[in-house]
Amino acid sequence: MAKHRLWLDSIPGGLRPGQTMLIEGEEAWHAVSVKRVVPGEEVELLDGQGHRATAQVQAVEGKKGRARLVALVGQVEALAEPAPRLTVLTAVPKGGRVDDMIDQLSQAGAAAWGPLHATRSVVDPRPAKLDRLERIAIEAAKQCGRGRALAVLPPCTLADALRPEPGVSVLVADGSGVAVGDLSAGGSGLRLLVGPEGGWTDEELGQARAAGAGVVRFGPHIMRIETAAVVAAGVLMSRSA
Repeated sequence: MAKHRLWLDSIPGGLRPGQTMLIEGEEAWHAVSVKRVVPGEEVELLDGQGHRATAQVQAVEGKKGRARLVALVGQVEALAEPAPRLTVLTAVPKGGRVDDMIDQLSQAGAAAWGPLHATRSVVDPRPAKLDRLERIAIEAAKQCGRGRALAVLPPCTLADALRPEPGVSVLVADGSGVAVGDLSAGGSGLRLLVGPEGGWTDEELGQARAAGAGVVRFGPHIMRIETAAVVAAGVLMSRSA
């Protein structure tokens, strides 16, 4: 049976073998009231800083909507970050589809996601929405055992997204591009841009090519934003797995 995972936002000095952890708040309440974690049971701890540890529950207390859990840290391991470091910038899908996209991009191994404003964009996420997506990213990290949660970035324009950074190749997903199998992108990082439901304008594609971005297609059909983002992320991450 898989061990229950707990996400610890901040640990002074990091996780250390033999350390006793006092875990409170929502993570403790979920472990006690939903997962029915009991003393003697082994759990996994993720510190959000790239470390995962096994731990044995020493004591449990839960009452009136509050819980405390004491765990003794055992083996600690550093989790390697997936390479290349992939940042995905997309127009924002409508409704709950963006929630699913964040969850699935996290599973695929993307390091970060951010909302991209394009000419045909129709959704402009408010700060409260981005905060909620950060929480979804943390839950996804717990589910798939990531050492760090997918980062949720502030909104940016196409001009900002195309601005080059050392060691980062910029790719624009579009059906007019070269097949992904013909892709030759160097560097330690990738930045993938996915446009809105109506597609990129000719001017935007021209702007991307003029900036030196690679225009790449990831399949024979037109995809929804969230489908294109996750498919492309999976393909790009698998090329170096």
